[in-house]
Amino acid sequence: MMDNKRFFSKILLFGEYGIMSNSDAISLPFKEFYGYLNNSESIDYKTQVSNSKLIELYQFILNSDAKDLISIKDFKNDLDTGLHFVSNIPISSGLGSSGALVASIFHKYRKKNSIDFQIEEIKNLLSIIESKFHGKSSGLDPLVSFLNKPILYSNQKIKLLDQIIYNDFKVFIIDSQIDSSTKKMIKIFQNKMNNLEFKNFFTNQFIKNNNDCINNLRLNSSLFKGSIKQLSEITFDNFQEMIPDNIKSIWEKGLKNNSYYMKLCGSGGGGFFLLFDFENRVNYEFSEFTLFEI
Repeated sequence: MMDNKRFFSKILLFGEYGIMSNSDAISLPFKEFYGYLNNSESIDYKTQVSNSKLIELYQFILNSDAKDLISIKDFKNDLDTGLHFVSNIPISSGLGSSGALVASIFHKYRKKNSIDFQIEEIKNLLSIIESKFHGKSSGLDPLVSFLNKPILYSNQKIKLLDQIIYNDFKVFIIDSQIDSSTKKMIKIFQNKMNNLEFKNFFTNQFIKNNNDCINNLRLNSSLFKGSIKQLSEITFDNFQEMIPDNIKSIWEKGLKNNSYYMKLCGSGGGGFFLLFDFENRVNYEFSEFTLFEI
């Protein structure tokens, strides 16, 4: 019997790419979108596609280090009776659709010997399962969905946050209406890291700027606006491949008029982007885009 527990999408507020190099990160659940496991004897085309993808995940887990911590038999029995994932989380958008799926599977089928796991152990297990979709996963996306709380990741340690306060500004996600491929973007980033100049920039400047944004946000510091502007500038200058053409012009406009600043929301390339609005003008200036306030 399915409990239809909802697992929400996530927003990586800070930490894109840097989290793979031990930078700090903040990720939070976004309850506009969600998914849940369901069972159905009568299978339509959409349900059949989902069931097939879950069978692929089942086979992946069978050959992974996670197999001894998942109730494989129960998972297989449910797959045979129409198990599927019902979701309104946009695919290829940077909002953690695969993370919500992985969280739902772990919640439903984890063995009792994993119940007393520390958060870091759960994260590592989730990263193994999610690597089926992205090739490499930090495990942070499914962890946020699984715990349903904002998370600060710092010095390779996880801290649960009660809430994040945005003083004197609003935060939106804006839909580029272009599909993105996390796997493709990560490959581009890894190639960029083979360039010594970019690697030095990323290690010495980008990560520091990312961490400054997180610290200033958590301290409600007046320095936050300056740090997010700088992060927006250096991202625009050094991550052009991750910014679609229809986003570049509005990104630059914000940097020029200082009313808002944009940044990547996850790996970029398409999907959603983050927008920090300091003058409450976003709803007027972006009527052609779909926005959600977070």
